Amino acid sequence: MGTEIKVVNFDEMAMTPELIQNQVNVIQRAMKQVMKNGEHYGVIEGCGNKPTLLKPGAEKLSTTFRLGPSYTINRNELPGGHREYEITCTLKHIPTGQIVGEGVGLCSSMESKYRWRNKNRKCPVCGKETIIKGQAQYGGGWLCWKKKDGCGSKWKDGDPVIEKQEAGKMENPDIADTFNTVLKMAKKRAHVDAVLTATAASDIFTQDVEDMAPEALGKQAPSQNQPPPSNQPPPSNQPPPSNQPPPSNQPAYKQAQPPEPQQTVDPALMRDAVIGNWKSEIEDLERFLILKKWLKEGQRVSDLSDGQIKRIGDNMKMMNDLYIQWKNSQY
Repeated sequence: MGTEIKVVNFDEMAMTPELIQNQVNVIQRAMKQVMKNGEHYGVIEGCGNKPTLLKPGAEKLSTTFRLGPSYTINRNELPGGHREYEITCTLKHIPTGQIVGEGVGLCSSMESKYRWRNKNRKCPVCGKETIIKGQAQYGGGWLCWKKKDGCGSKWKDGDPVIEKQEAGKMENPDIADTFNTVLKMAKKRAHVDAVLTATAASDIFTQDVEDMAPEALGKQAPSQNQPPPSNQPPPSNQPPPSNQPPPSNQPAYKQAQPPEPQQTVDPALMRDAVIGNWKSEIEDLERFLILKKWLKEGQRVSDLSDGQIKRIGDNMKMMNDLYIQWKNSQY
């Protein structure tokens, strides 16, 4: 049986430069009119100028180009009860059913944010994990901090009832509880990768925010791909009034607000405010602060020095924006 040979004329099938430019224009219009900086994409200071494409942004672009995702899931059991998911996302053009792109995503419970947890010392009197190190100027030692709903008990330095307790970074004993999150993370990574591939948007966006350098604690910057209004410079996230140009060599989040008079902030009140605002998710906040190196491993918000808590207070809006973005990247 003979095999028929067909010659493919790629010139007839290729997109013209005009069509390619139209596709880029569609993405840029979606960014300008539908997508929001910090919710669907965002630039992280210190990690380049390209916006990071987030899961909500990938979903918006899928809708824009009428792309329907389907997933192939491979599950691998790893030593120590860990699990890895490798997912391939296939995007089909809904009106025609044609496959237009694929992406891959991998996530494992061996990744540090799932594998490890912080264990805190427990008070022998009230049983709560409210033990903190006493400050040297107040005699040192250990105390069960009342501001963390502790009982106020105290112990001297070297007391084995406190110091022999295991504390700090250790293996997560409930690793199976992370499997659903790990699966969703792999799925999200695959979808973002597929959207970037299918829409040829890698020159506009980079991969998801979780792949950025963890120490990049900075303000989100505006997209460099949105065309600025005519005769106007590209806008920042919160441009100052035209008659008050932002001072040079200042971070974006400082430019976004008019200068305010210096105020004396009581660190104790600020610490209580931080703990109160995030009371229902304080462990997630502490994980985020450790990731951003504002806290050390095993440290709690309640352990922050006066200088550290003032730093958080001075940059509260920036920290809150980055925390929300980080939470969105986790689920």
